[in-house]
Amino acid sequence: MSLIENNRPVRVEVRGTENGYSLFRDGKPFFVKGAAGYEHIRELADAGGNSLRTWGMDQTEKALPEVRRYGLSLCAGLWMVPPRQGFDYSDAPLRESQFEALKEQVRALAAEPSLLVWGVGNELELGVTELDPEVWKAVEAVAAFIKQEDSLHPVMTVLASVDEAALQCIEAYCPSIDFVSFNSYGDLELVQCKLDRIGWTRPYLVTEWGANGHWEVRQTSWGAEIEPSSTEKAAQVRRRYQKLDGSHGQCLGSYVFLWGNKQERTPTWYGLFDKHGRATESVDAISSLWSVKGEEGACPQISRLLLDSKDASADVTLKPGDWVEAACEASRGKDSLADAIWSVARESEDKKVGGDREEMSEVLDTRFEPLGEGRVCFSAPLVLGNYRLFVELRYGDRWVATANIPFRVDSR
Repeated sequence: MSLIENNRPVRVEVRGTENGYSLFRDGKPFFVKGAAGYEHIRELADAGGNSLRTWGMDQTEKALPEVRRYGLSLCAGLWMVPPRQGFDYSDAPLRESQFEALKEQVRALAAEPSLLVWGVGNELELGVTELDPEVWKAVEAVAAFIKQEDSLHPVMTVLASVDEAALQCIEAYCPSIDFVSFNSYGDLELVQCKLDRIGWTRPYLVTEWGANGHWEVRQTSWGAEIEPSSTEKAAQVRRRYQKLDGSHGQCLGSYVFLWGNKQERTPTWYGLFDKHGRATESVDAISSLWSVKGEEGACPQISRLLLDSKDASADVTLKPGDWVEAACEASRGKDSLADAIWSVARESEDKKVGGDREEMSEVLDTRFEPLGEGRVCFSAPLVLGNYRLFVELRYGDRWVATANIPFRVDSR
């Protein structure tokens, strides 16, 4: 009978071991093989994952029935509005109102059998010119309250990166925090090196990780970030997971991002699934890494996307109404080229930081003329501006490969 079926809260603790630290759940070592999100939970269990991370109670409530059903553990996020969104932590009534709401959330969830760890706030240091002690005092108030209500589960807070100044603030103001966790993408392989350099020896989780973030890639001359294809992202996921295998005693496990789909810079950058629920190659890769089995290898792979015979690094510039050719090559799943889905969208003008909600860009009504397998032609937009050409290669209702290339329409 599973712990969930026993319908009782389960003790989770961080213990020192001969190799460093480990989470123990119900007295047994527990290394986190998790995903951040609140959708596709059956697929997470099927992939060999054992934990789900949410950012706030609204997501937790959506995910919890499926988390229970599939016997997963829960990293329960308690959302504290970040200062970058205008929340003033020196405003005592405002701060107290948020605290009271979080207290109710803690009380509602404290006896949850699937609960693994509490996550108090996410990336609260982002966009703050000076690390305001009031922010960390508010984090401590929530963490201390959790300790009063729940003696069975550890409490963490999450930083956007290894930030020495923020860590010093947490050390000074947050004694009730059991460990600090980090979100890391292109610099994942440097996390442990940075911690060693500053002498931080406490345990941690990596609470978001994956392919390169939009701030870590080359940009075009007009500032459009060049997104890796889903095939390139899967290669990055395979390589980076080697830093998360628990061989270093401080790392307690990780949550890959994003186990779902969202608009952030583009509709395809971070989601490991498309909006219809098809999985990208990274899902196959992470499933293999979690369960030590071979990849299924059914997802198409994109080896090259060209526009006007150029790749994204060439800063493709077209004239209004130019009749241009786009070509896509597949290194696996080549039969899907015949059914490639092409689209053109305006470059996002709603670019936020910290994963804040963005509006989708307008998708243009574009007529694509087939030229053969993996090749189409179309007329460039008549309105000057910045755009992206997207392509999807689908394998049934289960798998999808994606790539895009930014381009500019200019009359010069």
